[in-house]
Amino acid sequence: MNYLKEVLNYYGKNFIYIAVFCLIPAIFCGFLLKPFAMFEFIAKYPELTINTFGDLFGAVYGLNWLDILWILMGFVTIVIAISLLLGFIESHFKTGKVSWSNSFSLNSNALSVAKITIILAIICFVVNLLVMLLVFLVHAIFNNGGIAGIPAIVINYILIFGCMVIIARALTMFILTGIEMLINGSPLRVSFSDATRAIARDGWKIFAVEATLFILMFLLIVLLTLAGLSWLGNIIGLMIFLPVECILGMIVFFDYNGIKRYDKRRLFVKF
Repeated sequence: MNYLKEVLNYYGKNFIYIAVFCLIPAIFCGFLLKPFAMFEFIAKYPELTINTFGDLFGAVYGLNWLDILWILMGFVTIVIAISLLLGFIESHFKTGKVSWSNSFSLNSNALSVAKITIILAIICFVVNLLVMLLVFLVHAIFNNGGIAGIPAIVINYILIFGCMVIIARALTMFILTGIEMLINGSPLRVSFSDATRAIARDGWKIFAVEATLFILMFLLIVLLTLAGLSWLGNIIGLMIFLPVECILGMIVFFDYNGIKRYDKRRLFVKF
């Protein structure tokens, strides 16, 4: 199965339904928070003056107490959105029907998704922090009075790309783990083991989706940041990222477990 083609087909055919679940958290988090702060940073990096690690950290995050409140609210909106979206996709895959009554029911989804989201947030922050340390080390070696030199820019673009690869694989693995927990009802450890085997079996096909997703988002956000529209890049980035990862995880789960999908039949709305 060509996962990239399957994901793009599903996203395109069901964009309106997907937007119902993802538009509000995408606008809220994209406008008020910085979910793709590293992408924004690398776009602005050549113009920044960085003398200490604090300068670099502030350029990426720049948190204040109000931002922490927005982060907590954003966390809630994303957990709810992912829970509803996964429920929608599962129901659609199993029945071939778009049922709003089934979709807007959180049940136990929210708790499992919250656990996975917390784990992913910690992983992303730790990876970003390690990359920032490497970026600062490179900057300290190649900087010119605090201003980035060309070698530093090139090396740091490579570091950011490596960061994207690691985060993409972690996101797919843990979203698939969450799906295993939701559908099979298995505990975190067992679900993670199953997700690892599924990804090991079809690693390159999954990586094709991950690479396409992050390269597209990287180029989009960097270009919009350079145009002074970083907030728009974050909103569009979330509208791409959240659904694609959920769709990919569900497709991999159904394929790995040999579960027949009925969503390719003609759709109708059931109220």
